[in-house]
Amino acid sequence: MTGEARVHLPNMHDIVPRPMPSKDEVAKMFQRSSQLQRVKERRFNEWFTTPLDGELWGAWGMKARPDKVGMTYMAVNKVSPAAEPADVGGARVVLTRYVKPDSRLSPEQEERVNPKYGGSRELDHKYDVWIDDAPQLAEEALERQWRPSRTLRWEEMRPLPPEIERAFDQFLTYIIQCQYLCSDILGPWIRLVHYNFPEVKSYLAYELFGYSLHCGMLRKRLLSNGGGMGVQVDGLDAGIREVVNEASQGFVGEVDRDFNAMVLAMDILFNGIVLEMMRLGEAASKSVFDQGLFKQMIQDNARHVSWGCKRIRYYLDHCPDREEAVIRLKGVADRIELSQTPGTHPTRRSSSRWRCSWATGRPLGIKGSTSFAGSGRKSPKTTWGD
Repeated sequence: MTGEARVHLPNMHDIVPRPMPSKDEVAKMFQRSSQLQRVKERRFNEWFTTPLDGELWGAWGMKARPDKVGMTYMAVNKVSPAAEPADVGGARVVLTRYVKPDSRLSPEQEERVNPKYGGSRELDHKYDVWIDDAPQLAEEALERQWRPSRTLRWEEMRPLPPEIERAFDQFLTYIIQCQYLCSDILGPWIRLVHYNFPEVKSYLAYELFGYSLHCGMLRKRLLSNGGGMGVQVDGLDAGIREVVNEASQGFVGEVDRDFNAMVLAMDILFNGIVLEMMRLGEAASKSVFDQGLFKQMIQDNARHVSWGCKRIRYYLDHCPDREEAVIRLKGVADRIELSQTPGTHPTRRSSSRWRCSWATGRPLGIKGSTSFAGSGRKSPKTTWGD
């Protein structure tokens, strides 16, 4: 460039470095340290002075042994005094059930330090978040994490005819959008799960990672075989977003949030559809590489659906009011179904018996109208059969 510069920098003052203190000065500063004085006076925290045979060190001396898989949750729970989570998590926000609470805090102080809303105490009831075999499923989700950059044989990817590549790329773009949607929905819920249930928090974190992994892997596939990203698909959530937004209440305010409505909507209904789409993608793939790509995603997505089914089944078996819970969840399912089939009437399915063996393991009858959510009408009378 020629001519006068357009940017004028202010004059900078020279910075004179401060001289390093001498060894004697450093020693004097160290001697004046309050932490050093505490150590000299042997005023340690309670974790250091409490007896090791009880109190806060309730699990001292335990020696877990790796099982067939390794040092898993199951191996640790075999020797831990806190193998099973309590029905209600304690007033704590960052401590798991394996850590004893500070006995010096009164219940009033615990409530003030660890507020009920806005953190990990919101979902503190076991029936709200737990599942049977939670440790096993969390370990499985971690064990089966895969690395697309190394697991897949990218050198074996073969060019496809332009029209096939274009159709396939549009299909993969749709799958990416579905994974992004699930990631956005699930993320904010993880922090609300109480640390009384670390297995559940771990599983949800692995599921969230799986969505991001799929998106990155599919994006690499789209940009490496002569094609490219397809066109955005509008409205692919088919009512899911509206349901989960109502369930979360925007994550604002001191209100109860419906974690299980989100699980039903996303993990079972939406991921169930996505799972079938992935199976369709595997069947329609024109190359061995693309088939292998879908096989890995199917494995992950099937685990997400399985977790959702286990979650709803545990919830219905242990929640305080099973009848109210089933009516509410059925309303969620009906709303989503109608959103996917526009133009239908809420009462088009007038069958007097609705079965949900996927959730309960046994038939469940509901007499009356099959859709009432958002209609302003009272819930129908129900009869239950084991």
